[in-house]
Amino acid sequence: MDKDIDLKKSEKESLLKSFLLFFITLTLLNSIIFFFYFQEQKHSLHVEIFNKIKLYNYNFEDKKIVVDIVPIKEKENLFDLKINDSEIFAYFDIPTSKTSTLKIIYPYKIYQENLKSLKERAFLYFFLTTIVLFMMSIFYSIYALKPLKTALNLLDEFLKDIIHDLNTPISSILLNLQILKNKKSDEAIKRIEFSTKNISSLYANLEMLIKDTPLNIEEIDIKNLIDEKVNYYSYIYPHINFKINTEVDHIKTSKNEFSRIVDNLISNACKYNKQDGNVALHVDEKKFVVEDSGIGIKNISRVFDRFYKETDRGIGLGLDIVQKLTHKLGYKIKMTSTLDVGTKIEVTLK
Repeated sequence: MDKDIDLKKSEKESLLKSFLLFFITLTLLNSIIFFFYFQEQKHSLHVEIFNKIKLYNYNFEDKKIVVDIVPIKEKENLFDLKINDSEIFAYFDIPTSKTSTLKIIYPYKIYQENLKSLKERAFLYFFLTTIVLFMMSIFYSIYALKPLKTALNLLDEFLKDIIHDLNTPISSILLNLQILKNKKSDEAIKRIEFSTKNISSLYANLEMLIKDTPLNIEEIDIKNLIDEKVNYYSYIYPHINFKINTEVDHIKTSKNEFSRIVDNLISNACKYNKQDGNVALHVDEKKFVVEDSGIGIKNISRVFDRFYKETDRGIGLGLDIVQKLTHKLGYKIKMTSTLDVGTKIEVTLK
Protein backbone atom coordinates (compact mmCIF):
# COMPACT_ATOMS: atom_id res chain seq x y z
CA MET A 1 0.00 0.00 0.00
CA ASP A 2 2.79 2.41 0.96
CA LYS A 3 4.58 1.46 -2.27
CA ASP A 4 1.51 2.35 -4.36
CA ILE A 5 1.18 5.67 -2.52
CA ASP A 6 4.87 6.47 -3.13
CA LEU A 7 4.51 5.54 -6.81
CA LYS A 8 1.49 7.81 -7.26
CA LYS A 9 3.29 10.59 -5.39
CA SER A 10 6.30 10.21 -7.70
CA GLU A 11 4.03 10.26 -10.76
CA LYS A 12 2.34 13.47 -9.58
CA GLU A 13 5.71 15.04 -8.79
CA SER A 14 7.09 14.09 -12.23
CA LEU A 15 3.93 15.37 -13.91
CA LEU A 16 4.17 18.70 -12.04
CA LYS A 17 7.86 19.14 -12.85
CA SER A 18 7.31 18.29 -16.51
CA PHE A 19 4.36 20.68 -16.68
CA LEU A 20 6.35 23.51 -15.10
CA LEU A 21 9.29 22.87 -17.42
CA PHE A 22 7.08 22.95 -20.51
CA PHE A 23 4.95 25.88 -19.32
CA ILE A 24 7.79 28.10 -18.15
CA THR A 25 9.81 27.44 -21.33
CA LEU A 26 6.86 28.08 -23.65
CA THR A 27 5.75 31.15 -21.68
CA LEU A 28 9.27 32.59 -21.82
CA LEU A 29 9.36 32.08 -25.59
CA ASN A 30 5.87 33.55 -25.85
CA SER A 31 6.98 36.61 -23.86
CA ILE A 32 9.95 37.17 -26.15
CA ILE A 33 7.73 36.84 -29.23
CA PHE A 34 5.16 39.30 -27.85
CA PHE A 35 7.86 41.76 -26.81
CA PHE A 36 9.06 41.95 -30.42
CA TYR A 37 5.46 41.92 -31.63
CA PHE A 38 4.63 44.93 -29.42
CA GLN A 39 7.79 46.76 -30.53
CA GLU A 40 6.89 46.15 -34.15
CA GLN A 41 3.31 47.39 -33.61
CA LYS A 42 4.63 50.43 -31.75
CA HIS A 43 7.01 51.16 -34.61
CA SER A 44 4.10 50.86 -37.06
CA LEU A 45 2.13 53.35 -34.96
CA HIS A 46 5.06 55.81 -35.03
CA VAL A 47 5.36 55.41 -38.80
CA GLU A 48 1.63 56.04 -39.19
CA ILE A 49 1.81 59.19 -37.01
CA PHE A 50 4.88 60.47 -38.86
CA ASN A 51 3.13 59.96 -42.20
CA LYS A 52 0.17 62.04 -40.91
CA ILE A 53 2.56 64.77 -39.76
CA LYS A 54 4.42 64.68 -43.08
CA LEU A 55 1.12 64.87 -45.01
CA TYR A 56 0.07 67.80 -42.85
CA ASN A 57 3.29 69.57 -43.82
CA TYR A 58 1.98 69.65 -47.40
CA ASN A 59 -1.76 70.30 -47.04
CA PHE A 60 -2.29 71.62 -43.47
CA GLU A 61 -5.75 69.97 -43.42
CA ASP A 62 -5.73 67.88 -40.21
CA LYS A 63 -7.35 70.00 -37.49
CA LYS A 64 -5.96 67.80 -34.70
CA ILE A 65 -2.39 68.58 -35.55
CA VAL A 66 -0.74 71.80 -34.33
CA VAL A 67 2.03 73.69 -36.10
CA ASP A 68 4.53 76.08 -34.62
CA ILE A 69 7.55 78.01 -35.90
CA VAL A 70 10.63 77.66 -33.73
CA PRO A 71 14.28 78.63 -34.03
CA ILE A 72 16.59 76.10 -35.62
CA LYS A 73 18.83 74.45 -33.07
CA GLU A 74 22.27 73.17 -33.88
CA LYS A 75 22.39 69.54 -34.96
CA GLU A 76 18.60 69.38 -35.05
CA ASN A 77 17.39 66.43 -37.15
CA LEU A 78 14.70 67.31 -39.64
CA PHE A 79 12.13 64.84 -40.95
CA ASP A 80 12.51 62.67 -37.84
CA LEU A 81 9.75 61.79 -35.36
CA LYS A 82 10.55 62.89 -31.82
CA ILE A 83 8.83 61.80 -28.62
CA ASN A 84 9.29 63.21 -25.12
CA ASP A 85 7.24 63.06 -21.91
CA SER A 86 4.54 65.41 -23.17
CA GLU A 87 4.90 65.79 -26.95
CA ILE A 88 5.20 63.86 -30.16
CA PHE A 89 6.36 65.98 -33.11
CA ALA A 90 8.68 66.44 -36.08
CA TYR A 91 10.69 69.33 -37.52
CA PHE A 92 10.42 70.42 -41.16
CA ASP A 93 12.45 73.11 -42.88
CA ILE A 94 11.06 76.43 -44.15
CA PRO A 95 12.49 77.06 -47.61
CA THR A 96 12.44 80.85 -47.14
CA SER A 97 14.07 80.84 -43.70
CA LYS A 98 17.50 79.81 -42.50
CA THR A 99 16.89 80.59 -38.83
CA SER A 100 13.47 79.02 -38.22
CA THR A 101 11.83 75.65 -38.75
CA LEU A 102 8.32 74.18 -38.63
CA LYS A 103 7.49 72.13 -35.54
CA ILE A 104 4.47 70.00 -36.34
CA ILE A 105 2.94 68.53 -33.18
CA TYR A 106 0.68 65.50 -33.12
CA PRO A 107 -1.88 65.34 -30.23
CA TYR A 108 -0.06 63.54 -27.42
CA LYS A 109 -3.33 62.45 -25.82
CA ILE A 110 -4.40 60.64 -28.99
CA TYR A 111 -0.96 59.05 -29.18
CA GLN A 112 -1.28 57.82 -25.56
CA GLU A 113 -4.76 56.43 -26.29
CA ASN A 114 -3.48 54.60 -29.36
CA LEU A 115 -0.50 53.27 -27.43
CA LYS A 116 -2.77 52.17 -24.58
CA SER A 117 -5.09 50.40 -27.04
CA LEU A 118 -2.08 48.72 -28.60
CA LYS A 119 -0.85 47.54 -25.19
CA GLU A 120 -4.29 46.22 -24.23
CA ARG A 121 -4.63 44.32 -27.51
CA ALA A 122 -1.13 42.86 -27.16
CA PHE A 123 -1.81 41.88 -23.53
CA LEU A 124 -5.10 40.22 -24.54
CA TYR A 125 -3.35 38.20 -27.23
CA PHE A 126 -0.60 37.29 -24.77
CA PHE A 127 -3.17 36.20 -22.17
CA LEU A 128 -5.08 34.05 -24.67
CA THR A 129 -1.94 32.42 -26.02
CA THR A 130 -0.74 31.78 -22.46
CA ILE A 131 -3.98 29.91 -21.73
CA VAL A 132 -3.42 27.83 -24.88
CA LEU A 133 0.18 27.17 -23.81
CA PHE A 134 -1.06 26.18 -20.36
CA MET A 135 -3.35 23.54 -21.89
CA MET A 136 -0.63 22.41 -24.28
CA SER A 137 1.83 22.05 -21.38
CA ILE A 138 -0.59 19.79 -19.54
CA PHE A 139 -1.09 17.69 -22.68
CA TYR A 140 2.66 17.50 -23.43
CA SER A 141 3.43 16.55 -19.81
CA ILE A 142 0.90 13.72 -19.80
CA TYR A 143 1.99 12.59 -23.27
CA ALA A 144 5.70 12.69 -22.38
CA LEU A 145 5.23 10.75 -19.14
CA LYS A 146 2.83 8.16 -20.57
CA PRO A 147 5.60 5.80 -21.84
CA LEU A 148 7.41 6.11 -18.49
CA LYS A 149 4.20 5.38 -16.58
CA THR A 150 3.53 2.37 -18.81
CA ALA A 151 7.09 1.12 -18.27
CA LEU A 152 6.77 1.53 -14.49
CA ASN A 153 3.44 -0.32 -14.48
CA LEU A 154 4.98 -3.12 -16.57
CA LEU A 155 7.93 -3.30 -14.20
CA ASP A 156 5.58 -3.40 -11.21
CA GLU A 157 3.53 -6.20 -12.77
CA PHE A 158 6.70 -8.02 -13.76
CA LEU A 159 8.05 -7.91 -10.21
CA LYS A 160 4.74 -9.19 -8.85
CA ASP A 161 4.78 -12.07 -11.35
CA ILE A 162 8.41 -12.89 -10.54
CA ILE A 163 7.60 -12.96 -6.81
CA HIS A 164 4.60 -15.21 -7.49
CA ASP A 165 6.57 -17.57 -9.75
CA LEU A 166 9.40 -17.80 -7.24
CA ASN A 167 7.08 -18.24 -4.29
CA THR A 168 5.55 -21.51 -5.58
CA PRO A 169 8.78 -23.56 -5.94
CA ILE A 170 10.32 -22.03 -2.82
CA SER A 171 7.24 -22.94 -0.75
CA SER A 172 7.41 -26.45 -2.19
CA ILE A 173 11.08 -26.75 -1.23
CA LEU A 174 10.44 -25.58 2.35
CA LEU A 175 7.45 -27.90 2.75
CA ASN A 176 9.30 -30.93 1.45
CA LEU A 177 12.36 -30.16 3.55
CA GLN A 178 10.07 -30.31 6.57
CA ILE A 179 8.85 -33.72 5.39
CA LEU A 180 12.46 -34.89 5.04
CA LYS A 181 13.17 -33.83 8.62
CA ASN A 182 10.41 -36.07 9.86
CA LYS A 183 11.03 -39.02 7.59
CA LYS A 184 12.97 -39.91 4.50
CA SER A 185 10.80 -39.51 1.41
CA ASP A 186 11.92 -40.12 -2.18
CA GLU A 187 8.86 -38.21 -3.40
CA ALA A 188 9.80 -35.19 -1.27
CA ILE A 189 13.32 -35.27 -2.69
CA LYS A 190 11.92 -35.43 -6.20
CA ARG A 191 9.62 -32.46 -5.57
CA ILE A 192 12.56 -30.46 -4.20
CA GLU A 193 14.58 -31.37 -7.29
CA PHE A 194 11.87 -30.20 -9.68
CA SER A 195 11.18 -27.04 -7.68
CA THR A 196 14.88 -26.23 -7.86
CA LYS A 197 14.82 -26.80 -11.62
CA ASN A 198 11.83 -24.46 -11.84
CA ILE A 199 13.79 -21.71 -10.10
CA SER A 200 16.82 -22.48 -12.29
CA SER A 201 14.68 -22.15 -15.44
CA LEU A 202 13.30 -18.82 -14.28
CA TYR A 203 16.81 -17.62 -13.51
CA ALA A 204 18.05 -18.73 -16.93
CA ASN A 205 15.27 -16.71 -18.62
CA LEU A 206 16.13 -13.61 -16.62
CA GLU A 207 19.82 -14.08 -17.38
CA MET A 208 19.04 -14.20 -21.11
CA LEU A 209 17.52 -10.70 -20.84
CA ILE A 210 20.60 -9.04 -19.41
CA LYS A 211 23.48 -11.17 -20.63
CA ASP A 212 24.54 -11.70 -24.24
CA THR A 213 26.59 -14.89 -24.23
CA PRO A 214 28.58 -15.98 -27.31
CA LEU A 215 27.28 -18.94 -29.30
CA ASN A 216 29.02 -22.28 -28.83
CA ILE A 217 27.93 -24.40 -31.77
CA GLU A 218 28.32 -28.10 -31.11
CA GLU A 219 26.59 -31.39 -31.76
CA ILE A 220 23.99 -31.99 -29.06
CA ASP A 221 21.84 -35.00 -28.20
CA ILE A 222 18.46 -33.52 -29.12
CA LYS A 223 16.56 -36.71 -28.25
CA ASN A 224 17.97 -36.76 -24.75
CA LEU A 225 17.34 -33.02 -24.30
CA ILE A 226 13.66 -33.32 -25.26
CA ASP A 227 13.21 -36.43 -23.10
CA GLU A 228 14.60 -34.56 -20.10
CA LYS A 229 12.26 -31.61 -20.68
CA VAL A 230 9.23 -33.84 -21.17
CA ASN A 231 10.08 -35.82 -18.05
CA TYR A 232 10.26 -32.56 -16.07
CA TYR A 233 7.02 -31.07 -17.40
CA SER A 234 5.18 -34.42 -17.14
CA TYR A 235 5.78 -34.29 -13.42
CA ILE A 236 4.59 -30.67 -13.11
CA TYR A 237 1.60 -31.16 -15.45
CA PRO A 238 0.50 -34.77 -14.94
CA HIS A 239 -2.78 -34.12 -16.80
CA ILE A 240 -0.95 -33.32 -20.09
CA ASN A 241 -0.40 -36.10 -22.65
CA PHE A 242 2.91 -35.86 -24.51
CA LYS A 243 3.66 -37.26 -27.95
CA ILE A 244 7.29 -37.21 -29.10
CA ASN A 245 8.57 -37.79 -32.63
CA THR A 246 12.33 -37.39 -33.04
CA GLU A 247 13.62 -38.29 -36.52
CA VAL A 248 17.21 -37.37 -35.59
CA ASP A 249 19.22 -38.01 -32.45
CA HIS A 250 21.70 -35.19 -32.80
CA ILE A 251 21.72 -31.68 -34.28
CA LYS A 252 24.35 -28.95 -34.48
CA THR A 253 23.41 -25.89 -32.45
CA SER A 254 24.27 -23.92 -29.31
CA LYS A 255 23.10 -26.05 -26.41
CA ASN A 256 22.30 -23.28 -23.92
CA GLU A 257 20.26 -21.20 -26.37
CA PHE A 258 18.42 -24.15 -27.93
CA SER A 259 17.66 -25.59 -24.50
CA ARG A 260 16.01 -22.28 -23.55
CA ILE A 261 13.93 -22.37 -26.74
CA VAL A 262 12.74 -25.93 -26.08
CA ASP A 263 12.07 -25.21 -22.41
CA ASN A 264 9.98 -22.08 -23.05
CA LEU A 265 7.96 -23.59 -25.89
CA ILE A 266 7.07 -26.75 -23.93
CA SER A 267 6.36 -24.65 -20.82
CA ASN A 268 3.86 -22.46 -22.73
CA ALA A 269 2.28 -25.48 -24.41
CA CYS A 270 1.60 -26.98 -20.97
CA LYS A 271 0.75 -23.77 -19.12
CA TYR A 272 -1.95 -22.68 -21.57
CA ASN A 273 -3.35 -26.12 -22.31
CA LYS A 274 -6.64 -27.68 -21.29
CA GLN A 275 -7.36 -30.44 -18.79
CA ASP A 276 -6.17 -33.74 -20.33
CA GLY A 277 -4.73 -31.72 -23.20
CA ASN A 278 -2.10 -32.87 -25.70
CA VAL A 279 1.38 -31.62 -26.54
CA ALA A 280 3.06 -32.99 -29.66
CA LEU A 281 6.80 -32.52 -30.22
CA HIS A 282 8.50 -33.14 -33.54
CA VAL A 283 12.13 -32.67 -34.54
CA ASP A 284 14.02 -33.47 -37.70
CA GLU A 285 17.04 -32.05 -39.51
CA LYS A 286 15.14 -29.00 -40.71
CA LYS A 287 12.67 -28.04 -37.97
CA PHE A 288 11.53 -28.30 -34.38
CA VAL A 289 7.75 -28.20 -33.87
CA VAL A 290 5.63 -27.85 -30.72
CA GLU A 291 1.87 -28.24 -31.12
CA ASP A 292 -0.72 -28.14 -28.34
CA SER A 293 -4.49 -28.46 -27.92
CA GLY A 294 -4.70 -25.43 -25.65
CA ILE A 295 -6.76 -22.26 -25.38
CA GLY A 296 -5.17 -20.58 -28.41
CA ILE A 297 -3.91 -17.03 -28.87
CA LYS A 298 -6.07 -13.98 -29.61
CA ASN A 299 -3.40 -11.56 -30.82
CA ILE A 300 -0.54 -13.35 -32.59
CA SER A 301 0.96 -10.05 -33.76
CA ARG A 302 1.77 -9.10 -30.15
CA VAL A 303 2.56 -12.48 -28.64
CA PHE A 304 6.34 -12.04 -29.08
CA ASP A 305 6.33 -8.64 -27.31
CA ARG A 306 8.07 -8.58 -23.96
CA PHE A 307 5.67 -8.70 -20.97
CA TYR A 308 2.65 -9.28 -23.24
CA LYS A 309 0.16 -11.67 -21.64
CA GLU A 310 -3.39 -12.69 -22.52
CA THR A 311 -4.05 -14.37 -19.16
CA ASP A 312 -2.87 -13.96 -15.57
CA ARG A 313 -0.47 -16.86 -15.94
CA GLY A 314 3.24 -16.40 -16.64
CA ILE A 315 5.36 -13.25 -16.76
CA GLY A 316 5.30 -12.57 -20.50
CA LEU A 317 8.98 -13.32 -21.17
CA GLY A 318 9.02 -16.80 -22.70
CA LEU A 319 8.15 -16.09 -26.33
CA ASP A 320 10.12 -12.84 -26.36
CA ILE A 321 13.19 -14.85 -25.34
CA VAL A 322 12.39 -17.57 -27.88
CA GLN A 323 12.19 -15.04 -30.71
CA LYS A 324 15.48 -13.38 -29.74
CA LEU A 325 17.29 -16.71 -29.42
CA THR A 326 15.98 -18.03 -32.75
CA HIS A 327 17.21 -14.85 -34.47
CA LYS A 328 20.53 -15.16 -32.67
CA LEU A 329 20.92 -18.74 -33.96
CA GLY A 330 19.83 -17.73 -37.46
CA TYR A 331 16.57 -19.70 -37.24
CA LYS A 332 13.08 -18.66 -38.28
CA ILE A 333 10.00 -19.03 -36.14
CA LYS A 334 6.41 -19.37 -37.34
CA MET A 335 3.22 -19.51 -35.26
CA THR A 336 -0.35 -20.45 -36.07
CA SER A 337 -3.14 -20.49 -33.51
CA THR A 338 -6.90 -20.99 -33.26
CA LEU A 339 -8.90 -20.06 -30.18
CA ASP A 340 -10.03 -23.08 -28.12
CA VAL A 341 -8.31 -25.39 -30.64
CA GLY A 342 -4.62 -24.93 -30.03
CA THR A 343 -1.31 -23.43 -31.12
CA LYS A 344 1.48 -24.63 -33.37
CA ILE A 345 4.98 -23.18 -33.31
CA GLU A 346 7.55 -24.20 -35.87
CA VAL A 347 11.25 -23.31 -35.57
CA THR A 348 13.10 -23.74 -38.87
CA LEU A 349 16.61 -24.96 -38.12
CA LYS A 350 18.03 -24.65 -41.66
